[in-house]
Amino acid sequence: MQSHGAVVRSGAMAGLLAGATLIVMFFVLDLIAGQPLATPTFLSGALLGNAVAEGESVRIGLYTAAHFAVFIVLGIVAAEFFTTLGVPRNLLIGAAYGLFACSAVFYPALIVTGTDILAAPGWPAVFFGNVVAGVVIVAYLHWASDEEGVTGLLATLRANPMVRQGIAAGLIGALVVAVWFLIVDSIAGRPLFTPAALGSAMINGTGPPPGIEFSTTTIIGYTLIHLAAFLLAGVVASVLVTQAEKAPHLVFGIIILFVIVETFFVFMVAMLGTWLMEELAWWSVLVGNVLAAVSMGAYLLKAHPDLRAALKDEVLWAEP
Repeated sequence: MQSHGAVVRSGAMAGLLAGATLIVMFFVLDLIAGQPLATPTFLSGALLGNAVAEGESVRIGLYTAAHFAVFIVLGIVAAEFFTTLGVPRNLLIGAAYGLFACSAVFYPALIVTGTDILAAPGWPAVFFGNVVAGVVIVAYLHWASDEEGVTGLLATLRANPMVRQGIAAGLIGALVVAVWFLIVDSIAGRPLFTPAALGSAMINGTGPPPGIEFSTTTIIGYTLIHLAAFLLAGVVASVLVTQAEKAPHLVFGIIILFVIVETFFVFMVAMLGTWLMEELAWWSVLVGNVLAAVSMGAYLLKAHPDLRAALKDEVLWAEP
């Protein structure tokens, strides 16, 4: 059992590492976007304003110090939380902590200073960074503690094959769709057009060309949404397939559900803007999703041999 002083020290170090990770992450994103130090420049100006008249470099330095101070506090709070409540230092819990705790500090701070939130760094990048920060905090806290085993995620996946298979299926589906649209866009001579178009519509609310933004934030933001949606779909599909293994007739319900989901997805894309269906072509959206569903289904059927055998039984397909 760690002493209280050790808990505070490990929390402070965890916060420092998380803060440094975010600085490196946004530094790289700014470089990719061709705007070095754009994020700290914007945030230092937004949060400090005219309170510091010495210049931009001083504001960035003060903002960086405040950034680390906030993350030290967040790290200590996390350390106290896990130690006091006896909560396992689990990466999933860490991701949730980072998302909500960091966001609860970041956005209220912008609101209090009167900063236009829409002008701030894109929310997908901010949310992703907060999740990464939470994971870093918990990973370090686990390493510094006397808790046995891995940080929790691997243990959870090993103990729950349904979730593990769902995540794997979701990753397969996301990759298949991403590769499909990369091929379609490349043949049309406009690589990454699909994620840029969908990201522009979903994140920025911008319209058809030339309103489509081929920015790092837009493309990465849509990619994260794309990945999260498929991970959720994969877990749901894994749950349904696991149940169908016990009652094979549920397969018919899964097929009907797939048709409904596909129709809903195409409808949602159209709701984002009718121009999307014209630019992307409805058939490419439909084919991409069908390929993803077939790939996910093939993987899940391979992981459930009993269901695969039941589907070959003529009794299942016989008319009542």
